Amino acid sequence: MQPAKSMILHLQQPITYQKAPFSTTDAEKAYQEMLSLLDGQPVGSEGCLALSSTCNLLFSGFQDPPGEDTRLAVEQGLVQPLAEGPYCIEAGRYEFFQLAPTNHLQELLGHIPMLFDGPNCIYVRLLKENALAIVAQLWVVR
Repeated sequence: MQPAKSMILHLQQPITYQKAPFSTTDAEKAYQEMLSLLDGQPVGSEGCLALSSTCNLLFSGFQDPPGEDTRLAVEQGLVQPLAEGPYCIEAGRYEFFQLAPTNHLQELLGHIPMLFDGPNCIYVRLLKENALAIVAQLWVVR
């Protein structure tokens, strides 16, 4: 497998998530459930799985598509309205990979170099980009 190219991302404010509408402690099952959930959601919806470096599931979060206030803030480069929720990706510096979702979570995680040896948290974001496509993003604290 050829490694995916990464970028560095500086997240200026947290991304907040609500609890996903399913319950599991298994990372692979959560990944499959999130893909199924997003398939029936509106464009702009997203899910996030937070994993430990040993791939244990820390949380499964969900976010509805951004509202008009958020869209305007993004377009104008302003601070976005802060949402409340039990989970979030904290502001900070991340190594970022964007890929097509794979059939299994482990295949997706294989794109992160030195996975078992370092990051204390890996975020797997799944975004409904359009009516037919979901995009996977891997965020690793750096």
